[in-house]
Amino acid sequence: MGSVMSRRDAATPRPSAGAGFTLIELMVTVAVLAIIAAIAVPAMQGLIAANRLSAASTELVTALQLARSEAIRRNAAVTVCGSDNGTSCASTTDWSRWIVTGRDTTSGNDEVIRDSSVTGDMQVAGPAAGIRFRPTGLLDAQASMTVCLPVSSVGDNQRVVTMMVGGGVTTSKHNGAGACP
Repeated sequence: MGSVMSRRDAATPRPSAGAGFTLIELMVTVAVLAIIAAIAVPAMQGLIAANRLSAASTELVTALQLARSEAIRRNAAVTVCGSDNGTSCASTTDWSRWIVTGRDTTSGNDEVIRDSSVTGDMQVAGPAAGIRFRPTGLLDAQASMTVCLPVSSVGDNQRVVTMMVGGGVTTSKHNGAGACP
């Protein structure tokens, strides 16, 4: 007579000898992950740098648009300029910190409408005399500012913000070969 198999024996699978990972498979997996990480980290650093540049140039554009709208609203000249202390304009092309300033129509005194700055190694360069919006929202002359982040790799590490005489703003990427002007 043959052996009789119970239902319980047929339903329970036997563990095979090849279950799990071998040391070689684990080492190959770790090596592949290391290669992928080595490729992804520089790309991620470039993405972070581009995001920082975009944020700083957007902050500058926002300040310029605010100055224009405040000049029209107040019916008085409003200036965007580089500042050392956040309370007054400095005659410098270093705009790492800038302010929007205008005359308060009720008191007649100059007031800081907005104080902005960039952090870390970000650099912003603009005209030493600042950018002055007339009460009509127009500029005295076209002006441009450069937002720059020095990087070790060559790439689009600069954003040029240009103000047109009519008050329009354009932003463009510029390849500074990793250096700032």
